Amino acid sequence: MTRSVVIPLVSLVVLTTACSAEDVPQAHRGRMFDRTGLLAFYAGGGGLEGSVLEPGTYFTGVYDQVRTVECATTTEREGLTSLTKDGVQFGVDIYVRFSADCANDKVVEGILKAVAPSVPQEAPRTVTAKQLYATYVRPALGESIREAFSPHIANDVNEKREAILAHIKRRFIELMKPNEGQLAFVRIDELNLSNMDYPDELDHANSARAVQAVLKDKAIAERDRVTAETETAEMKRLLAKSEGAAEAARIDEIGAALKRNPEYLTFDLQQKMPDIYKTAGDKGNLIITAPAPSLLINPKK
Repeated sequence: MTRSVVIPLVSLVVLTTACSAEDVPQAHRGRMFDRTGLLAFYAGGGGLEGSVLEPGTYFTGVYDQVRTVECATTTEREGLTSLTKDGVQFGVDIYVRFSADCANDKVVEGILKAVAPSVPQEAPRTVTAKQLYATYVRPALGESIREAFSPHIANDVNEKREAILAHIKRRFIELMKPNEGQLAFVRIDELNLSNMDYPDELDHANSARAVQAVLKDKAIAERDRVTAETETAEMKRLLAKSEGAAEAARIDEIGAALKRNPEYLTFDLQQKMPDIYKTAGDKGNLIITAPAPSLLINPKK
């Protein structure tokens, strides 16, 4: 290839590569990574430099690159397991909502210095939320779960379930707090403990206990019903006895009074006769006249 051809080709390469640019995507922040090479006579190449970049497009020159941090809020579901004191393995399903604390420029600089960017094609030269989760969040979750389960035996877990879940959440928040003088790269927005997974054997045992508890409650309810009905029948018997005694006493008093005053029956009948005749006359076709009072009242001897 002649010199007249090589020089224009080199010039074309220089012109095209010298005008390159890279983006800082939405919900990302980044920094310029200074690189060098032949066309820069191997000058510079100091790595990360300059201020933190906001989302936008930036001129990179021939060799420089933009390294970014994913700042979007992300939710990860994690299923972790831990052993109890007696060696039984339990599982916990956890949802964590988190993000890189990109509001602080020092945090962005610290992340880019401490965590290597990912290499997949979908996120080249970017520290992703999944990397931050795997580096900082998952270890703290695992430690929290281990500390919550290890002091207990398997049979106590069911009874202390709520206390164990509360311990996991409290301990995780403590572990995610930075030490004095350090930066918190990850901000935890929410932690939800959705489910506790028991071993199959304990699941069967818990189901059997629940069935027995239902049967026991049913038997107790039946016993209480029979007891209540028995007590009600006894109370009815006592009530009937009391009412009978009261009625007998009333009859005794009436009988004694009539024995002392037998003429009262004749007098009472005489008082009722007008109404009897009136009713009979209204309902029937006969005209009934009242008898003379002297026929109804016998003189007392």
